[in-house]
Formats: sequence, structure tokens, C-alpha cells
Amino acid sequence: MSLSIDRLNAIFHQYETAPYPATPIDQPIQPDPSKLYQQTIATPYYLQHRRVVNPQDKVILDVGCGSGLTSLVLAIANPGARVIGVDVSPASIAMAQKRVSHLNGVQLEFQVLSAEELPRLGVEFDYINCDEVLYLLPDPVEGLQTMKVVLKPDGIIRANLHSIIQRQHFYRAQKMFELMGLFHENVGETEEALVRETMNAMPSWVDLKAKTWTPGTDGEVTNQVIRMNYLLQGDKGYTIPNLFDMLAAAGLSLIEMVNWQQWDLTPLFGSIEQMPAFIGLSLPMLSYRQQLELFELIHPIHRLLDFWCTHVETGLAAPMPFHKNLPALHSSDRVHLHPQLKTPAVRDAIRESAQHNRPIAINQCLSILGAKTITVDGNIAACLLPLWEAPQSVATIAKRWQQIRPLDPCTLKPVSDEQALKQVTDLLATLLTDLYVMVEKP
Repeated sequence: MSLSIDRLNAIFHQYETAPYPATPIDQPIQPDPSKLYQQTIATPYYLQHRRVVNPQDKVILDVGCGSGLTSLVLAIANPGARVIGVDVSPASIAMAQKRVSHLNGVQLEFQVLSAEELPRLGVEFDYINCDEVLYLLPDPVEGLQTMKVVLKPDGIIRANLHSIIQRQHFYRAQKMFELMGLFHENVGETEEALVRETMNAMPSWVDLKAKTWTPGTDGEVTNQVIRMNYLLQGDKGYTIPNLFDMLAAAGLSLIEMVNWQQWDLTPLFGSIEQMPAFIGLSLPMLSYRQQLELFELIHPIHRLLDFWCTHVETGLAAPMPFHKNLPALHSSDRVHLHPQLKTPAVRDAIRESAQHNRPIAINQCLSILGAKTITVDGNIAACLLPLWEAPQSVATIAKRWQQIRPLDPCTLKPVSDEQALKQVTDLLATLLTDLYVMVEKP
């Protein structure tokens, strides 16, 4: 469904009068580790190619960069990369340029440019980020196709769509305020105040208020929340089947959902043991598209259908969940830490755990949305310490484990090469499930 010229002008006006996100430009940026994990090119590149990529000298595009906050997070998550942010709003670009004007050591630049004009940049990109934009475009397929034109053959696009199922109540609210005459080209503070007055006037038992109006800790709903939910013109919702159809029409292939750990069907039935037999037998027969659709119908918790994709020629013909497509580990494989785990603070936490032989929860060292709890014994955690210096072979890590624990604590016999390799590969396989480590074949 195309948008009228008036509606397009209204969307532009919204972002011109209130650049998004509205985080003050002088506020110190401390990105959430899970955001850095998602925004580093290393994560989707490994999911697609099973190789570890260095972001140095990679070229990254941030489409619809707004006030530049996400562009800055991309630069932090990918040290040494060149990041170009583009947006149709001159006010947003001006704010973005001010945000980074005092920063050193990052290659960040911004331009006023629409998604349709991307080929004018004359650059091919290793990674394209299109966050919170696609669902506002008149034709998302055209938007994906335009990004595909400037994407390198092995490049990756991260984009997202609003979920029509999860946001159905906000779409009701938008329709209500459109009927009340609040949707026009010059939406501003007056309309925000009218939304606030209307919603506050409703008793708490009114369905629309109960399902959409959630004040913050200060008891207020911010103007930004009102703009981005109740007054967001051009906002459209989609389903998982819509997403796959769009990718096919654009000549792109799904790599994985950005927060794939949260799309696991098994916990929705308690556990594998508690799962009804017919469900357990049926799930392996479903394609990944069908599994995602089933999750969406049962438990629509995701506001965004957030995904990574690539050229059809590069992508998998039949994508499957990463945790069900893990590579088998061998002694000659090279083990890398995920870049966001490879920090001095995490290394020190592992060292302290090893010195005092205390278990350590790896997921507390790097919080990943939806990742399972992984608690590692302090002794075997010490095997990982060399990874903070350089990648290691599985065999080298197993040999270190034999040095740390040379005897079997039950039999007091020497730990064999096979035993050590088994214990280490079990640990690495567990860490690999959520990409705390990345394993490369020789």
C-alpha cells in the first residue's frame, strides 16, 4: 500500500521537528553489551560464513541514521571500520554531526540522503544497518532492493519490520487518533498533549489503555513514546510470512533473526520432556520459516521482526536455526572469543574465577538477550584465558586442561588425551551455541 504525498510529508515533518533518537548529544554513550554484540559485523558474518571477520577497513552504511546514535554504536562495535550514516532529515543529520564532532578515533560521516538515493554514494558496503526504517517506507521491497544494489557480494543487511501481531493494539490507537483528526502534516506538541490528555482520561479498565498506556518509573509516558507509537504516521505491521515473501521478492536470503535465541519454540512448551509428543514429532518437519511463524502465533513478544539477510547467491537455500546447525568440533579447529567478550574486565573475572576455583556465569560477563545461563567451573574456565591473547586450537586448549587437571578426581588416574578433548569440546560447544566463542575450520 503506497502512501500519499501528504502522508510522506507528515512523516518527514515528524523527524524534522523531533530527531530520533532524542538522546542528548552531550550525554556519554555507554552502549549495552547486547547491542554491541548485535551490531558488530562479526556476529552475522560468522552465522553466514562460519568465519571470523576483522572489522578493520570494512565499510558500513547506517540507513535512516536519525540523530546518529546507532551510527556511533556501529563505530564502537566495529573498531577500524568506516561508518556512513544517511537520513532524509537535515535536522537529524545536523544533530548527528554535533554528536560525533568532538570524538576521536572513529571514522564517522553523515549525509542527507534518502534510501532511494543510496547508489549516489558510489560505495559498496560490507554491512548495511537499516534499523526502524523499513516499516515506514512506501514499498519495503524496493528499499531492500536499493540496499542490495550497494551491498558487496558477501555483504550483510540488518533490517527490521514492525510485527502487526505484537503491535495490534497500537495500530488501533493510531487509527483512533487519525479518526480524531490528529494525523496531519504538522504533528507536534499540541497533538502529543491531546494524546496524553485522552489516554489519561480513560479509566484503567478500558482495553486500549490497559494494553498500550504504560507510564515509566516517574509515572509519565514520554513525548517520544507518544510520537513513536500513537502518532507514528506511515507505521505498518507485518508477519513472518510477509518477511520471507519480501526477501524472496528482493532477491535476498535470510541469514538469521538478530535475536535468534529468543525465537526458540521449545521453552514455550516447558521443556523437551514436557512437550506433547505430536509437537515434538512435528517440529523437525517444519521449515525455519514455519517454525518462526509458529512462534509468532503462539508468543508474539517481539515488537520488531529483526533479521540479517544477504544475496540469494550467497545465502543458504533453506535457512535453519543456528543452534541446530552447529559445526562439529575437531582438535585442529581454531577457537576465537567473540569480540564483545574479549575485554580486560571479562578476562579478569575469568582469572579470578580460576584462581579461587569459583564457578563463573559466562552470560553475566556478556549479556545476550535470550541466551541460556552458562555456568563454568573455575578450573576449566582457566583453559580459556589464552584466548584473550590470540585464537587457539581445540587441541591446545585440551592440552592446557590436562596441565590444569592432570588426574581424574574419581579414579586418580591421568586424564587421557581423549578425556581432555571431550571435556573441552563439550565446553566449547555450549559456548558456541550463543557465539560466546566462534570456531573456524582449518
